[in-house]
Amino acid sequence: MPVTTLLPMNLPLTNTPPIKGRRVRTRAAVVGLSLSMALLTGCGGGDGTESAADGGEKPSGKPVASGPAYQGAALPGYARKAAWSLPTDNPELGVLDLGAVLLFARDASGEYLTDATVDGEPDDVNRVLFSSDEAQKVTLEFRDVRTGAVTKTLGVTAQSVEGVTWKDGAPAIAVGTSATKESDGLTQEETTTSATLYSVDGTKLGETSGYGFGHVVAGYAVAAADGAVTLTPVGGGTARTVPCNGDDDAECDFDAETGIASGDKTFAPVIAGGYYPGFEAAGNYDYDPSDVTLNDLTTGKQVWSSADAEVPKGVVLDDGEPRDRTIRVVKVSDGKLLVAWKKDIGLSPAPQVYAWYDLASGALTASYEGGQLVVYSADGSLAALDKSEFDTGFDGTALWKTADGSRLWAQEEGENALDPIRFSGNGEVLYGSTGDGELAVDVKTRKVLAKDLTAVPDVNARTGYGYLATEDGFFVFAPA
Repeated sequence: MPVTTLLPMNLPLTNTPPIKGRRVRTRAAVVGLSLSMALLTGCGGGDGTESAADGGEKPSGKPVASGPAYQGAALPGYARKAAWSLPTDNPELGVLDLGAVLLFARDASGEYLTDATVDGEPDDVNRVLFSSDEAQKVTLEFRDVRTGAVTKTLGVTAQSVEGVTWKDGAPAIAVGTSATKESDGLTQEETTTSATLYSVDGTKLGETSGYGFGHVVAGYAVAAADGAVTLTPVGGGTARTVPCNGDDDAECDFDAETGIASGDKTFAPVIAGGYYPGFEAAGNYDYDPSDVTLNDLTTGKQVWSSADAEVPKGVVLDDGEPRDRTIRVVKVSDGKLLVAWKKDIGLSPAPQVYAWYDLASGALTASYEGGQLVVYSADGSLAALDKSEFDTGFDGTALWKTADGSRLWAQEEGENALDPIRFSGNGEVLYGSTGDGELAVDVKTRKVLAKDLTAVPDVNARTGYGYLATEDGFFVFAPA
């Protein structure tokens, strides 16, 4: 199953991350991993054996009845005619991308809900479908991505509905509630939170207390307190503590918005591909080299460490060691590990050297230079250099293959700088924006396929389908 950037990873993505409302970024800073879980963990494998509960491919139910026809401009990379549609005049329609399923929510009146926005949710990743101060009755509507068929409806009483991941990175949802114990005059008022987790076929998976947005990853409740990060499996099992070593001031942390755990200068998804990280020399005043490790989630055994890894060519050295030891784990998949080493001292975003390692042997198998901010294709095989929010000197994007760094093309001086938004589901088209508007570019030839676009489809990484909501309806398109 494919990707959207690494480092906010709950990536997701985040997502595959669906973009919220009119948000059009699928930005993946190597430090905020917005790669989808597929890119992060390689889950799914594409062998056709995934079950519906894993967000797999098997459709069910009757195809959606005929909806409104799409009247907008053709969307390169997708079929001209929508595969299915829903009547709505809400361009902010709420939808969660759960692999082979799209999730919608209806209120008590039967109206589809507008997408929710909460503090701490990534700007570019749609993780929260519903949020309210008071518990409300909500009907969750699971629809097959390809056909629109309703595969399941589930009535819940909720204060929030969030897209999370279950074991092996399978998509799931967390239905959150809270309870408040009033003050008796002496004690303080106390509010407790909890969540019930469901699979994409509506099966109850388990419950967790102390729930917070972004804190359920791969079926584990993630907590960060007093410089320590702990992973507690929902439903029981062996808990893990992220190793955090160094001087007395050693502290490790977890960013729920990005899904990234960190030491002083080292970063990694808190869980990816069945592994969790550890951090060495994690203190602010620790003069030993900072390093990141990977540990098996099942056994707790360390399987890889940057301390033992070959430093890739291109990293600037001082006495044989990287001059800036900022290291980020980007992806863990199919027995391979992608790591970004900061090339040299400098402000972020800074040039990186990406290195592939074989987990079994530890061998460095490939490396190449690239940017820190990256937009990935749905399957993670392509990357485009992204523009930082405050980058006034951005000269345009460049495209490369993530397997070996081979360059497809790069913009030249004098061109209108293309700020990439996302690839089409089939990876053949790059959508982006210039000062003159949004356009679509052929990945291989760099030919402009469409310009002055008013909408850019979100991508379902599992199927390659695209979807968008407008004032004329909600539309889903098969890949071209």
